[in-house]
Amino acid sequence: MPHTPSRREFLSLVPAVLAAPTLIGCATGRPGAQKAPAVVAGAQPGPRVAIIGCAGRGADNLGDLLGAGASVVALCDVDANAREAGSKRVASAAVYSDLRALFRDRRKLGLDGVLVSTPDHTHAFPTALALRAGLAAYCEKPLTHTVEESHRILDLARAAGTPTQMGTQIHATENYRRVVELIRAGAIGRVTSCDCWVNKGWCCGPTGPVTEPPRSLDYDLWLGPAQDDPYIANIHPANWRKYWDYGTGTLGDMGCHMLDLPVWALGLDRARLGAVEIHASVDKVDSVACPEWTEASWAIPTRDEQGKPTDPLVLRWFDNGRISPTAQELGAKDKVDYHGRFNMVFQGTKGWLWANYGEFLITPGALAAEPRPAVSPIEASPGHHREWLDAIRAWRSGDSSAADRPQCAFGRSSVLNELVLSGTVAARAQRPITYDFGRRTFGGGNPIAHWHPAPRAGWSLSNADLDAVLEG
Repeated sequence: MPHTPSRREFLSLVPAVLAAPTLIGCATGRPGAQKAPAVVAGAQPGPRVAIIGCAGRGADNLGDLLGAGASVVALCDVDANAREAGSKRVASAAVYSDLRALFRDRRKLGLDGVLVSTPDHTHAFPTALALRAGLAAYCEKPLTHTVEESHRILDLARAAGTPTQMGTQIHATENYRRVVELIRAGAIGRVTSCDCWVNKGWCCGPTGPVTEPPRSLDYDLWLGPAQDDPYIANIHPANWRKYWDYGTGTLGDMGCHMLDLPVWALGLDRARLGAVEIHASVDKVDSVACPEWTEASWAIPTRDEQGKPTDPLVLRWFDNGRISPTAQELGAKDKVDYHGRFNMVFQGTKGWLWANYGEFLITPGALAAEPRPAVSPIEASPGHHREWLDAIRAWRSGDSSAADRPQCAFGRSSVLNELVLSGTVAARAQRPITYDFGRRTFGGGNPIAHWHPAPRAGWSLSNADLDAVLEG
Protein backbone atom coordinates (compact mmCIF):
# COMPACT_ATOMS: atom_id res chain seq x y z
CA MET A 1 0.00 0.00 0.00
CA PRO A 2 1.40 3.46 -0.83
CA HIS A 3 2.61 5.28 2.25
CA THR A 4 1.33 8.71 3.18
CA PRO A 5 3.56 10.48 5.72
CA SER A 6 2.05 11.02 9.14
CA ARG A 7 2.21 14.46 10.66
CA ARG A 8 5.24 13.47 12.75
CA GLU A 9 7.04 12.12 9.69
CA PHE A 10 6.19 15.23 7.71
CA LEU A 11 7.56 17.50 10.39
CA SER A 12 10.99 15.94 9.88
CA LEU A 13 10.99 16.06 6.10
CA VAL A 14 11.39 18.65 3.39
CA PRO A 15 8.91 17.71 0.66
CA ALA A 16 10.47 17.14 -2.74
CA VAL A 17 9.48 19.17 -5.76
CA LEU A 18 7.95 16.68 -8.18
CA ALA A 19 8.35 17.47 -11.86
CA ALA A 20 5.07 17.58 -13.81
CA PRO A 21 3.71 19.35 -16.89
CA THR A 22 0.92 20.95 -14.83
CA LEU A 23 0.92 23.53 -12.05
CA ILE A 24 2.60 22.27 -8.91
CA GLY A 25 3.14 24.11 -5.67
CA CYS A 26 5.53 23.04 -2.95
CA ALA A 27 6.20 24.38 0.51
CA THR A 28 9.43 23.52 2.26
CA GLY A 29 10.48 23.46 5.86
CA ARG A 30 9.07 22.22 9.12
CA PRO A 31 5.55 23.57 9.84
CA GLY A 32 5.40 25.55 13.05
CA ALA A 33 9.15 25.37 13.62
CA GLN A 34 10.81 28.63 14.56
CA LYS A 35 14.40 29.80 14.68
CA ALA A 36 15.53 30.77 18.12
CA PRO A 37 14.95 34.52 18.50
CA ALA A 38 17.96 36.75 18.71
CA VAL A 39 18.74 37.88 22.26
CA VAL A 40 18.21 41.64 22.52
CA ALA A 41 19.52 43.57 25.49
CA GLY A 42 16.64 44.86 27.59
CA ALA A 43 14.04 42.84 25.66
CA GLN A 44 10.97 41.80 27.60
CA PRO A 45 10.78 38.09 28.44
CA GLY A 46 8.45 36.00 26.36
CA PRO A 47 4.98 35.00 27.57
CA ARG A 48 5.11 32.76 30.62
CA VAL A 49 3.67 29.42 29.59
CA ALA A 50 3.04 26.06 31.26
CA ILE A 51 3.02 22.83 29.24
CA ILE A 52 0.69 20.03 30.30
CA GLY A 53 1.81 16.81 28.63
CA CYS A 54 5.55 16.77 27.92
CA ALA A 55 6.12 13.63 25.84
CA GLY A 56 5.41 12.87 22.18
CA ARG A 57 3.62 15.86 20.69
CA GLY A 58 4.21 17.69 23.96
CA ALA A 59 7.97 17.37 23.53
CA ASP A 60 7.63 18.84 20.03
CA ASN A 61 5.50 21.68 21.40
CA LEU A 62 8.10 22.41 24.06
CA GLY A 63 10.76 22.85 21.39
CA ASP A 64 8.47 24.97 19.23
CA LEU A 65 7.54 27.23 22.16
CA LEU A 66 11.15 27.75 23.15
CA GLY A 67 12.10 28.47 19.55
CA ALA A 68 9.27 30.97 19.25
CA GLY A 69 10.43 32.91 22.29
CA ALA A 70 8.21 31.66 25.13
CA SER A 71 9.32 31.52 28.74
CA VAL A 72 8.35 27.98 29.72
CA VAL A 73 7.97 28.27 33.48
CA ALA A 74 6.18 25.02 34.34
CA LEU A 75 6.03 21.44 33.10
CA CYS A 76 3.31 18.95 34.01
CA ASP A 77 3.05 15.28 33.11
CA VAL A 78 1.59 12.19 34.75
CA ASP A 79 4.65 10.17 33.72
CA ALA A 80 7.86 10.69 35.68
CA ASN A 81 10.02 9.87 32.67
CA ALA A 82 8.37 12.63 30.64
CA ARG A 83 8.78 15.10 33.48
CA GLU A 84 12.46 14.24 33.76
CA ALA A 85 13.03 14.63 30.02
CA GLY A 86 11.29 18.00 30.04
CA SER A 87 13.30 19.19 33.02
CA LYS A 88 16.54 18.40 31.23
CA ARG A 89 15.50 20.85 28.50
CA VAL A 90 14.18 23.58 30.82
CA ALA A 91 15.93 23.17 34.13
CA SER A 92 14.39 26.34 35.58
CA ALA A 93 10.78 25.21 35.08
CA ALA A 94 8.63 24.15 38.02
CA VAL A 95 7.55 20.51 37.69
CA TYR A 96 4.14 18.99 38.44
CA SER A 97 2.48 15.61 38.13
CA ASP A 98 -1.06 16.88 38.88
CA LEU A 99 -2.35 19.62 36.60
CA ARG A 100 -4.70 20.77 39.36
CA ALA A 101 -1.73 21.69 41.54
CA LEU A 102 -0.24 23.63 38.66
CA PHE A 103 -3.40 25.71 38.26
CA ARG A 104 -3.51 26.42 41.98
CA ASP A 105 0.01 27.86 41.62
CA ARG A 106 -0.81 29.90 38.51
CA ARG A 107 -0.39 33.26 40.25
CA LYS A 108 2.87 32.26 41.90
CA LEU A 109 4.10 31.13 38.49
CA GLY A 110 2.88 34.34 36.86
CA LEU A 111 1.27 32.37 34.04
CA ASP A 112 0.11 34.02 30.84
CA GLY A 113 -0.98 30.83 29.11
CA VAL A 114 -1.19 27.05 29.14
CA LEU A 115 -0.45 24.58 26.34
CA VAL A 116 -2.23 21.20 26.51
CA SER A 117 -0.70 18.12 24.83
CA THR A 118 -2.44 15.29 26.68
CA PRO A 119 -4.56 12.38 25.36
CA ASP A 120 -7.88 13.43 23.82
CA HIS A 121 -10.01 12.57 26.85
CA THR A 122 -8.07 15.03 28.98
CA HIS A 123 -7.93 17.92 26.51
CA ALA A 124 -11.03 19.75 27.71
CA PHE A 125 -10.47 19.85 31.49
CA PRO A 126 -7.15 21.75 31.61
CA THR A 127 -8.22 23.91 28.67
CA ALA A 128 -11.39 24.83 30.54
CA LEU A 129 -9.39 25.58 33.69
CA ALA A 130 -7.11 27.91 31.76
CA LEU A 131 -10.01 29.81 30.24
CA ARG A 132 -11.94 29.96 33.52
CA ALA A 133 -8.80 31.39 35.12
CA GLY A 134 -8.52 34.05 32.41
CA LEU A 135 -5.40 32.57 30.81
CA ALA A 136 -4.50 32.09 27.16
CA ALA A 137 -5.00 28.49 25.99
CA TYR A 138 -3.42 26.34 23.29
CA CYS A 139 -4.77 22.79 22.92
CA GLU A 140 -3.79 20.04 20.55
CA LYS A 141 -6.29 18.70 18.04
CA PRO A 142 -8.94 17.47 18.35
CA LEU A 143 -9.79 20.33 20.67
CA THR A 144 -12.09 18.09 22.71
CA HIS A 145 -13.11 14.46 23.11
CA THR A 146 -16.83 15.10 22.52
CA VAL A 147 -19.01 17.60 20.70
CA GLU A 148 -20.60 18.70 23.97
CA GLU A 149 -17.16 19.52 25.39
CA SER A 150 -16.50 21.59 22.28
CA HIS A 151 -19.59 23.69 23.02
CA ARG A 152 -18.43 24.30 26.58
CA ILE A 153 -14.89 25.23 25.57
CA LEU A 154 -16.18 27.69 22.97
CA ASP A 155 -18.46 29.33 25.54
CA LEU A 156 -15.61 29.59 28.04
CA ALA A 157 -13.30 31.04 25.36
CA ARG A 158 -15.85 33.68 24.44
CA ALA A 159 -16.25 34.63 28.09
CA ALA A 160 -12.51 34.70 28.77
CA GLY A 161 -11.50 36.81 25.78
CA THR A 162 -7.96 35.43 25.88
CA PRO A 163 -5.82 34.27 22.91
CA THR A 164 -6.50 30.66 21.92
CA GLN A 165 -5.12 28.25 19.36
CA MET A 166 -5.87 24.64 18.39
CA GLY A 167 -2.78 22.62 17.52
CA THR A 168 -3.18 22.17 13.78
CA GLN A 169 0.37 23.14 12.89
CA ILE A 170 -0.02 22.44 9.16
CA HIS A 171 -2.40 25.41 8.96
CA ALA A 172 0.66 27.67 9.22
CA THR A 173 2.38 26.28 6.11
CA GLU A 174 2.78 28.07 2.80
CA ASN A 175 1.32 25.24 0.71
CA TYR A 176 -2.07 25.37 2.42
CA ARG A 177 -2.17 29.12 1.78
CA ARG A 178 -1.51 28.70 -1.92
CA VAL A 179 -4.26 26.10 -2.22
CA VAL A 180 -6.75 28.38 -0.47
CA GLU A 181 -5.84 31.24 -2.82
CA LEU A 182 -6.32 29.02 -5.90
CA ILE A 183 -9.70 27.76 -4.75
CA ARG A 184 -10.87 31.29 -3.97
CA ALA A 185 -9.64 32.48 -7.38
CA GLY A 186 -11.74 29.84 -9.15
CA ALA A 187 -8.77 27.90 -10.50
CA ILE A 188 -10.94 24.79 -10.93
CA GLY A 189 -14.29 26.56 -11.14
CA ARG A 190 -16.99 26.22 -8.51
CA VAL A 191 -16.06 23.47 -6.07
CA THR A 192 -18.72 20.77 -5.78
CA SER A 193 -16.95 18.27 -3.52
CA CYS A 194 -13.74 17.51 -1.69
CA ASP A 195 -12.41 14.09 -0.69
CA CYS A 196 -9.78 13.69 2.05
CA TRP A 197 -7.94 10.54 3.10
CA VAL A 198 -5.03 9.05 5.05
CA ASN A 199 -3.33 5.67 4.63
CA LYS A 200 -3.07 4.89 8.33
CA GLY A 201 -5.30 3.68 11.11
CA TRP A 202 -5.66 3.73 14.89
CA CYS A 203 -7.90 0.75 15.35
CA CYS A 204 -9.14 -2.21 17.23
CA GLY A 205 -7.90 -1.60 20.76
CA PRO A 206 -7.77 -4.94 22.57
CA THR A 207 -9.43 -5.40 25.96
CA GLY A 208 -6.37 -7.07 27.43
CA PRO A 209 -4.12 -8.14 28.81
CA VAL A 210 -4.95 -6.19 31.96
CA THR A 211 -1.77 -5.43 33.86
CA GLU A 212 -0.17 -3.01 36.27
CA PRO A 213 0.61 0.44 34.85
CA PRO A 214 4.27 1.35 34.30
CA ARG A 215 5.94 2.39 37.53
CA SER A 216 6.65 5.83 36.07
CA LEU A 217 2.95 6.50 35.35
CA ASP A 218 0.37 7.89 37.77
CA TYR A 219 -2.53 6.05 36.17
CA ASP A 220 -5.23 7.69 38.27
CA LEU A 221 -4.13 11.12 37.07
CA TRP A 222 -3.81 9.78 33.51
CA LEU A 223 -7.46 8.69 33.65
CA GLY A 224 -8.59 12.13 34.79
CA PRO A 225 -12.31 12.34 33.96
CA ALA A 226 -12.47 8.80 32.50
CA GLN A 227 -13.90 5.86 34.40
CA ASP A 228 -11.73 3.92 36.84
CA ASP A 229 -11.07 1.02 34.46
CA PRO A 230 -8.08 -1.35 34.71
CA TYR A 231 -4.89 -0.53 32.86
CA ILE A 232 -4.53 -2.33 29.52
CA ALA A 233 -1.01 -3.26 28.47
CA ASN A 234 0.66 -0.73 26.15
CA ILE A 235 -2.22 1.77 26.16
CA HIS A 236 0.32 4.40 27.22
CA PRO A 237 1.96 6.36 25.64
CA ALA A 238 0.12 6.26 22.27
CA ASN A 239 -2.28 3.33 21.89
CA TRP A 240 -5.00 5.17 23.79
CA ARG A 241 -5.98 6.51 20.35
CA LYS A 242 -7.47 3.08 19.59
CA TYR A 243 -10.12 3.37 22.32
CA TRP A 244 -13.29 5.47 22.36
CA ASP A 245 -12.93 6.17 26.09
CA TYR A 246 -9.64 8.00 25.52
CA GLY A 247 -9.25 8.75 21.79
CA THR A 248 -11.22 9.44 18.64
CA GLY A 249 -9.68 6.96 16.21
CA THR A 250 -8.10 7.85 12.89
CA LEU A 251 -10.71 10.42 11.93
CA GLY A 252 -10.20 12.27 15.22
CA ASP A 253 -6.42 12.05 14.98
CA MET A 254 -5.91 13.13 11.37
CA GLY A 255 -9.20 14.69 10.28
CA CYS A 256 -8.38 18.08 11.79
CA HIS A 257 -5.29 18.30 9.55
CA MET A 258 -6.85 17.15 6.28
CA LEU A 259 -10.35 18.62 6.59
CA ASP A 260 -8.83 21.90 7.76
CA LEU A 261 -7.91 22.79 4.18
CA PRO A 262 -11.41 22.50 2.61
CA VAL A 263 -12.97 24.17 5.66
CA TRP A 264 -10.59 27.10 5.18
CA ALA A 265 -10.64 27.27 1.38
CA LEU A 266 -14.43 26.96 1.11
CA GLY A 267 -15.23 29.36 3.95
CA LEU A 268 -17.07 26.76 6.00
CA ASP A 269 -17.92 28.71 9.10
CA ARG A 270 -20.98 28.03 11.23
CA ALA A 271 -23.22 30.22 9.11
CA ARG A 272 -22.12 28.61 5.82
CA LEU A 273 -22.42 25.07 7.16
CA GLY A 274 -25.85 25.34 8.76
CA ALA A 275 -27.61 22.02 9.29
CA VAL A 276 -25.42 19.31 7.75
CA GLU A 277 -26.49 15.74 7.00
CA ILE A 278 -23.78 13.25 7.95
CA HIS A 279 -23.34 9.64 6.86
CA ALA A 280 -20.60 7.28 7.99
CA SER A 281 -19.64 3.64 7.59
CA VAL A 282 -17.15 1.55 9.57
CA ASP A 283 -15.99 -2.05 9.45
CA LYS A 284 -17.92 -2.71 12.68
CA VAL A 285 -19.39 -0.78 15.58
CA ASP A 286 -17.67 -1.47 18.89
CA SER A 287 -18.32 0.32 22.17
CA VAL A 288 -14.68 -0.12 23.23
CA ALA A 289 -12.41 -0.06 20.18
CA CYS A 290 -12.17 2.48 17.38
CA PRO A 291 -12.88 0.98 13.92
CA GLU A 292 -10.36 -0.43 11.50
CA TRP A 293 -11.55 2.02 8.86
CA THR A 294 -14.07 4.84 8.46
CA GLU A 295 -15.78 6.43 5.49
CA ALA A 296 -17.76 9.59 6.26
CA SER A 297 -19.54 12.28 4.29
CA TRP A 298 -20.98 15.69 5.15
CA ALA A 299 -23.66 17.11 2.80
CA ILE A 300 -23.57 20.90 3.19
CA PRO A 301 -26.67 22.81 2.03
CA THR A 302 -25.90 25.08 -0.92
CA ARG A 303 -27.82 27.74 -2.84
CA ASP A 304 -27.25 29.14 -6.31
CA GLU A 305 -26.73 32.81 -7.18
CA GLN A 306 -30.50 33.35 -7.13
CA GLY A 307 -30.74 31.89 -3.64
CA LYS A 308 -32.45 28.67 -4.72
CA PRO A 309 -31.39 25.35 -3.14
CA THR A 310 -29.02 23.37 -5.36
CA ASP A 311 -26.93 20.22 -4.99
CA PRO A 312 -25.11 20.15 -1.67
CA LEU A 313 -21.38 20.63 -1.33
CA VAL A 314 -20.06 17.25 -0.23
CA LEU A 315 -17.02 16.54 1.94
CA ARG A 316 -15.88 12.91 2.20
CA TRP A 317 -13.37 11.11 4.40
CA PHE A 318 -11.52 7.80 3.85
CA ASP A 319 -8.89 6.18 6.05
CA ASN A 320 -6.74 3.08 6.50
CA GLY A 321 -6.93 1.74 2.96
CA ARG A 322 -10.35 3.01 1.91
CA ILE A 323 -9.95 4.87 -1.36
CA SER A 324 -11.72 7.93 -2.70
CA PRO A 325 -13.64 6.93 -5.84
CA THR A 326 -12.46 10.16 -7.47
CA ALA A 327 -8.81 9.32 -6.79
CA GLN A 328 -9.34 5.74 -7.93
CA GLU A 329 -11.14 6.57 -11.18
CA LEU A 330 -8.92 9.47 -12.24
CA GLY A 331 -5.81 7.59 -11.16
CA ALA A 332 -6.73 4.67 -13.41
CA LYS A 333 -7.51 7.01 -16.31
CA ASP A 334 -4.38 9.16 -15.94
CA LYS A 335 -2.13 6.27 -14.82
CA VAL A 336 -1.12 8.27 -11.74
CA ASP A 337 -1.19 7.11 -8.12
CA TYR A 338 -3.13 10.09 -6.84
CA HIS A 339 -4.19 8.19 -3.73
CA GLY A 340 -0.64 7.43 -2.68
CA ARG A 341 0.77 10.83 -3.56
CA PHE A 342 -1.90 13.15 -2.17
CA ASN A 343 -4.30 13.38 0.76
CA MET A 344 -7.19 15.29 -0.80
CA VAL A 345 -8.82 16.32 -4.04
CA PHE A 346 -11.13 19.26 -4.70
CA GLN A 347 -13.52 18.63 -7.58
CA GLY A 348 -14.65 21.74 -9.43
CA THR A 349 -16.80 22.49 -12.44
CA LYS A 350 -13.64 22.90 -14.55
CA GLY A 351 -11.20 20.37 -13.08
CA TRP A 352 -9.49 19.03 -9.97
CA LEU A 353 -6.99 20.30 -7.44
CA TRP A 354 -4.94 17.67 -5.57
CA ALA A 355 -3.03 18.50 -2.38
CA ASN A 356 -1.09 17.14 0.56
CA TYR A 357 0.88 18.90 3.29
CA GLY A 358 3.61 20.12 0.97
CA GLU A 359 2.41 20.31 -2.65
CA PHE A 360 -0.56 20.72 -4.96
CA LEU A 361 -1.41 19.77 -8.53
CA ILE A 362 -4.13 20.98 -10.91
CA THR A 363 -5.58 18.62 -13.50
CA PRO A 364 -6.11 18.55 -16.41
CA GLY A 365 -2.76 20.12 -17.18
CA ALA A 366 -4.08 22.76 -19.57
CA LEU A 367 -6.27 24.20 -16.80
CA ALA A 368 -3.24 25.25 -14.79
CA ALA A 369 -2.21 27.77 -17.44
CA GLU A 370 -5.60 29.49 -17.69
CA PRO A 371 -5.83 33.05 -16.36
CA ARG A 372 -7.85 33.53 -13.20
CA PRO A 373 -9.01 36.49 -11.15
CA ALA A 374 -6.52 37.93 -8.71
CA VAL A 375 -7.24 37.35 -5.03
CA SER A 376 -5.78 38.94 -1.97
CA PRO A 377 -2.72 36.90 -0.96
CA ILE A 378 -2.84 35.27 2.44
CA GLU A 379 -0.13 36.66 4.66
CA ALA A 380 2.59 34.20 5.64
CA SER A 381 2.37 32.86 9.16
CA PRO A 382 5.22 33.67 11.55
CA GLY A 383 4.71 30.12 12.81
CA HIS A 384 1.80 28.35 14.46
CA HIS A 385 3.12 28.75 18.00
CA ARG A 386 4.41 32.25 17.39
CA GLU A 387 0.92 33.34 16.26
CA TRP A 388 -0.34 32.41 19.70
CA LEU A 389 2.59 33.94 21.57
CA ASP A 390 2.38 37.19 19.58
CA ALA A 391 -1.33 37.38 20.40
CA ILE A 392 -0.52 36.88 24.09
CA ARG A 393 2.01 39.71 23.94
CA ALA A 394 -0.58 42.01 22.36
CA TRP A 395 -3.29 40.92 24.80
CA ARG A 396 -0.93 41.37 27.74
CA SER A 397 -0.32 44.97 26.58
CA GLY A 398 -4.06 45.70 26.54
CA ASP A 399 -5.02 45.00 22.90
CA SER A 400 -8.58 43.69 23.16
CA SER A 401 -8.55 42.50 19.54
CA ALA A 402 -5.68 40.08 20.14
CA ALA A 403 -7.80 37.18 21.40
CA ASP A 404 -9.06 36.18 17.95
CA ARG A 405 -5.81 36.87 16.11
CA PRO A 406 -4.34 33.34 15.93
CA GLN A 407 -5.48 31.62 12.74
CA CYS A 408 -6.78 28.59 14.64
CA ALA A 409 -8.38 30.45 17.54
CA PHE A 410 -11.15 28.41 19.15
CA GLY A 411 -13.88 30.54 17.57
CA ARG A 412 -12.82 29.15 14.19
CA SER A 413 -11.17 25.85 15.07
CA SER A 414 -14.13 24.63 17.14
CA VAL A 415 -16.07 24.44 13.84
CA LEU A 416 -13.44 22.09 12.39
CA ASN A 417 -13.37 20.17 15.66
CA GLU A 418 -17.14 19.63 15.59
CA LEU A 419 -17.07 18.67 11.91
CA VAL A 420 -14.58 15.89 12.67
CA LEU A 421 -16.28 14.71 15.86
CA SER A 422 -19.73 14.71 14.27
CA GLY A 423 -18.32 12.22 11.76
CA THR A 424 -17.27 9.91 14.60
CA VAL A 425 -20.75 10.27 16.10
CA ALA A 426 -22.39 9.24 12.81
CA ALA A 427 -20.03 6.28 12.56
CA ARG A 428 -21.06 4.98 15.97
CA ALA A 429 -24.75 5.79 15.50
CA GLN A 430 -24.73 3.79 12.24
CA ARG A 431 -27.47 5.89 10.71
CA PRO A 432 -27.63 9.27 8.98
CA ILE A 433 -27.63 12.13 11.45
CA THR A 434 -27.97 15.91 11.22
CA TYR A 435 -25.82 18.40 13.05
CA ASP A 436 -26.64 22.11 13.03
CA PHE A 437 -23.41 24.08 13.35
CA GLY A 438 -25.21 27.35 13.96
CA ARG A 439 -27.40 26.05 16.77
CA ARG A 440 -24.73 23.56 17.90
CA THR A 441 -27.28 20.78 18.23
CA PHE A 442 -27.91 17.33 16.79
CA GLY A 443 -31.28 16.78 15.17
CA GLY A 444 -33.25 14.82 17.75
CA GLY A 445 -30.43 15.04 20.32
CA ASN A 446 -27.02 13.38 20.43
CA PRO A 447 -27.61 9.82 19.16
CA ILE A 448 -24.71 8.38 21.17
CA ALA A 449 -24.97 10.35 24.39
CA HIS A 450 -25.03 7.06 26.32
CA TRP A 451 -21.51 6.29 25.06
CA HIS A 452 -20.10 9.02 27.30
CA PRO A 453 -20.64 8.42 31.03
CA ALA A 454 -20.47 11.36 33.40
CA PRO A 455 -16.91 12.38 34.33
CA ARG A 456 -15.50 11.14 37.61
CA ALA A 457 -16.21 13.33 40.60
CA GLY A 458 -14.35 16.63 40.42
CA TRP A 459 -13.40 16.32 36.75
CA SER A 460 -16.43 17.83 35.01
CA LEU A 461 -16.40 21.11 33.09
CA SER A 462 -18.97 22.67 35.42
CA ASN A 463 -18.15 26.01 37.02
CA ALA A 464 -18.30 24.29 40.40
CA ASP A 465 -15.62 21.71 39.56
CA LEU A 466 -13.42 24.21 37.76
CA ASP A 467 -13.66 26.74 40.56
CA ALA A 468 -12.98 24.07 43.17
CA VAL A 469 -9.58 23.55 41.51
CA LEU A 470 -8.83 27.21 40.91
CA GLU A 471 -9.85 28.34 44.39
CA GLY A 472 -8.50 25.30 46.23
